[in-house]
Formats: sequence, C-alpha cells, structure tokens
Amino acid sequence: MRNRLSLNAVMRCALLLAAGVVAACDDTSSNGAPRYGGQNAGVAVLTQPATLSDLRETLTSVGTARALKSVSVYAETSGRVTAVNIDADSTVQTGDLLLQLDDRDEVLAVELAGVQLADAERLVKRYITVNIQDANIPESQLDDARAAVDSARIALEQARVDLDRRRITAPFSGRVGITEIDVGDRIDTNTLVTTIDDRSVLLVNFSVPEVYVDKVTRGTPVDVSLWDAADAPVSGEIVAVDSRIDINSRSFIARAAIDNASDRFRPGMAFEISLNASRGIFLSVPDVAVQWGADGAYVWVAESGRAARREVRLVKRLSGAVLIEGDVQTGELVVMEGVQSVRAGASLKVLNIGELDGMAESAKSPDTAAANG
Repeated sequence: MRNRLSLNAVMRCALLLAAGVVAACDDTSSNGAPRYGGQNAGVAVLTQPATLSDLRETLTSVGTARALKSVSVYAETSGRVTAVNIDADSTVQTGDLLLQLDDRDEVLAVELAGVQLADAERLVKRYITVNIQDANIPESQLDDARAAVDSARIALEQARVDLDRRRITAPFSGRVGITEIDVGDRIDTNTLVTTIDDRSVLLVNFSVPEVYVDKVTRGTPVDVSLWDAADAPVSGEIVAVDSRIDINSRSFIARAAIDNASDRFRPGMAFEISLNASRGIFLSVPDVAVQWGADGAYVWVAESGRAARREVRLVKRLSGAVLIEGDVQTGELVVMEGVQSVRAGASLKVLNIGELDGMAESAKSPDTAAANG
C-alpha cells in the first residue's frame, strides 16, 4: 500500500510537470508565436490551505513521592520511658498517646501549684471581706494579693505544660513508623521516637522545561506510574508550581498530587510523571511545501491566482507536516506540489488532487497490463 501511495505521488509530480509543459506549448499568440514563458496559461500546482494546529508534546520526568503530611517525632524533654504505644504501620489519630515518660515529679508540681493558687485566692477573698467590714487593708496590699493570684495561676499552667510534655502524642492522623525505643529507655530531645505520615495523598516533585512555564499550571492533569513497574498509570494533577527557574537546568519544579486512598503507594517511591502540554497554536503546512533559500525557509502561496513568496520560521516537524510561524494567514492556499516551476508573480493553475490521482492510475494501467501479459 505504501509503495502504491508513493507511486501515486511520483506520478502526480510527473503529471504536474507534463501539465506545465503542455500549457507552455499551447499558450501561443494569434500569429503562432508562444507567449513569454507561458505565464498566461499558469503553472500547474497542487495546493492545500494552511490550518491551525495545537502543538502538544508529552513531557516525561521522574520524581520521588512524599506524604501529604510527614513528621519525625521527638520528645520535648528528657526522661525515662514508662509506656510505648507504637505499632509500626498502624493508623493513629490526632492526640493518640505514642510514648509516656516518667511524670511523677510533674504530677506533684501540678498539685503544688494548684494548692498555691487556691491559697492566694483565699487571701484575696479575706482581704476583700475585711475591707467590706472595717476597711483596714490598704489598696496596695490588696493589689499585691491579686498579683500573687495571677502568678500562682501562671505557675499552675506552666506545671501543666511540663506534665503534658511527658506525654508524646500524634500531631495528626496518619500511619506511624517503626520505633527503636523500649520501656525503660532514657531519651532526650535528640532521640527520634518515630515517624508519622499522612499518605492518603502523595506529592511528587518533578522538573519541567522553562518553555512550558505558562502551560503547566495548577490543575494540569498528569499520569503517574511507578518507575520500574508495568502497572497502568494513575491519574493526578499539578497542585503547585515553583516561583522561579533554575538557572543551571533551565527548568522549574512542579508538584503533582496522587490520590492514595487505597494505600497502594508509599512515600519515598520513585514515580514517572507524564503530562500532555501545549506549546501553543501554530500554522500547519505540508512538509513538501517548505522550500529553502539564501534567507532561510519559505513557502509559496496562491494570492489572487499568482505565486507569492512568504518567509517562515520552522517550529516543529510532524509526520507529513511542518508547524511554522510567518506571514501566512489561516486558510491561505500553500503550494505543496509543483513548487519547482513556481516563480514570484507567476500565474498559477491549481489542479485537483483527485483528478491527478485518476490520471496517475490511468498512466499506470498500460504498464501494469504489459507486466501481467
């Protein structure tokens, strides 16, 4: 089939040349002298209108996943461990107790602060009662008693904070990691207790070339698959884009979010990110229409029946077409075959491609019959 199509194309070119020669020979003046170059008959060409095409490219990059929320849990104070409630890879809720430190001193401190606050409040009440009866307590002394109440209240709150620091709890809901701590161990603020990950959604950072800076934005859909797996990709979307371009790589960082409600993936996995991005809308012309001259690429267009040369810049080559930029309007007829005979200002005779293909088939028939015979 491909050979047949190629043969048709060759035959079309030959027929176009033949049509041009015949037109030149037939184009004679009334006295039998041919007109100059046969221009009045026109150069036989095939044309195709320039169309708009969206240049879309598939970008592929690799990134490492991280959890939506992730934390390494450390103790806020030193002490001896009295309880460990950590079951690796189990679900914990916000506020669940993970680890308990010895808190006997802190419990006593809270009780003492409570007693001191109650004593200070009783003293203030006593002063107020006395003043109501005989007004013998100076106002300054009453102010000092009230200040003592405020100090005692602050001391009680501080004691409660110190007590609360003996309990290490989950800051948010997620999956708890492995711990190396046992009951009886003594830990300090540099001891890693465990990790917690909210992996209901995974985030993957990846690099994008700077040319797509205004194309890859929040909400852009992506396909995500494990780097070394043959599983079908899952859908995701861009949730964040970096604010600057890396001057070394000429790229920027985009962040994709993957729904992991099924808990199929884990933070730290390597993922391949694929997205279909548009570089813009460009004019599309047949690849055979593009010619090259001393000043670069150009095409011939049919303008009021005559050939006009338009300089163009090639954007990208596609299968059978070229995306261009230049002084060519959408819908203008671009010469795609017969360009060898076209000159600036030449009269054009636009032929129908269907007719040429029919002529090519007819021209092949005798040869085919002879070969079969």
